[in-house]
Amino acid sequence: MAFLMSAVDVTAPSGLWEWLIIDVFGFIGNYGWRIVVLVVFLKLLLSPLDFYQKYKMRKNQRITESLKPQMDKLAKQYGEDKQALQQKQMELQKKAGFSYMSACIPMIVTLVLFITFYTALRSVSAYMEFKQYVDMHGSYVTAYDESGFDYTVRTNGGMDYSLSADGVDFADIDSWLSSVYQSEEKLSDKIDSSEIKSQFDYVTVIDPASTLMRYKTEYIDQNKSYSDFVADYAGKTISELSEADGDFILSMSILMQARAQETTVASFEQNRTQFMWIKSLWVADVPWAKSLPEWGTFEQSMSNYGYLDSDINANPSEIYRDNENLYNDLIKESTYNMVTASVRSNDKLYKTNGYLIMVVLVVGLSLLSQFISQRQQKKSGQITEGQNMGMMKAMLWMMPIMLAFFALTSSSAFTVYMVANSLMTLAINFVTSFIVNLTDGTYKKKEVQVIKHGRADPNDRFNKK
Repeated sequence: MAFLMSAVDVTAPSGLWEWLIIDVFGFIGNYGWRIVVLVVFLKLLLSPLDFYQKYKMRKNQRITESLKPQMDKLAKQYGEDKQALQQKQMELQKKAGFSYMSACIPMIVTLVLFITFYTALRSVSAYMEFKQYVDMHGSYVTAYDESGFDYTVRTNGGMDYSLSADGVDFADIDSWLSSVYQSEEKLSDKIDSSEIKSQFDYVTVIDPASTLMRYKTEYIDQNKSYSDFVADYAGKTISELSEADGDFILSMSILMQARAQETTVASFEQNRTQFMWIKSLWVADVPWAKSLPEWGTFEQSMSNYGYLDSDINANPSEIYRDNENLYNDLIKESTYNMVTASVRSNDKLYKTNGYLIMVVLVVGLSLLSQFISQRQQKKSGQITEGQNMGMMKAMLWMMPIMLAFFALTSSSAFTVYMVANSLMTLAINFVTSFIVNLTDGTYKKKEVQVIKHGRADPNDRFNKK
């Protein structure tokens, strides 16, 4: 019997950001902090661009101040013709060296990063969710095979449920069966889930509980172990057994599925990605989402990236290429529900994924950033009263609303990116503004000294006379 163990390989998505997140920054264990560190690194790398923007804005401010008398004159001359006034003002500013693109370049770079990061983190989230499920499925299949039954036989659709003693962990299974058979109520609890019941319906075992009680009567009460059970039925197919024995073997094989379900809990705990209060980084930070998606949500997300393609050769990952039956089993709704059942019934694991904290932070930081940016642009003269003010006021509210939509509908991983990016933007804005203010103060000081100590204007002496 060939056990699955770690024979599966989920191929990571390609792409620059995916490569950086998954591989380059792989030395950081938690993906949430990995994204934060990557954002900090990128913002520091691009900080000269922010400094350039602040420098140009300050230069624009000086130009605006020097042109104020001429601007006022144009306002009086073209006061009734707003379009002509705006054109004349722009011509005057252009001659004086005023730069409109200084504010646009960082905005364009930010937009490009936003779009590409959004695409990349959707891809990474789908990859991590699929990998998590594949690992849980692998744990489930391995645990089932280690009970002496062959999972591949089940996926073939046949009724040959013959047992084998190869690789069976008898001590562990004896311990598990002892806890299950402590009472009929405990046995019923194991087989009462909808997933397990559907298996009994499939093999048409009429009274599963009574059939399974044979194990207690014939083995546990007789001081026999699971190894004796396997020895009694090893190598015998269903067709070679009586109807009663056939139902008994089928029922035990389904009970072993209940045991296999329990092993997926450890796999989920080991592979899930928590971040601060967020239970799963690949699910939105909202109270109405669970840390493990339901099949419908999972299927839609995975299908977008071809992970659940019915054609095994079209699947982007190297999953069960050597066993198409296992692959076809993997992508079934019934299998997903069976594999994830124990996690979904665990109140400590299957809970509210988040509390909208990241969403609130995204909106709040966006409002603050927009307010500061517009104030700086207005001060520098890049926007004036009546000039694009309506659009700027609309952007003050439209941008937070747009980001809130992304935060509510995207994985928490992307929301973490938006929060980290906003915090770094504000921090760099503060530092660059401070540096520019220092250089601007030095410039003004030199300007005053030149006027004070420079050579006297001959016209002044003539005017005095």
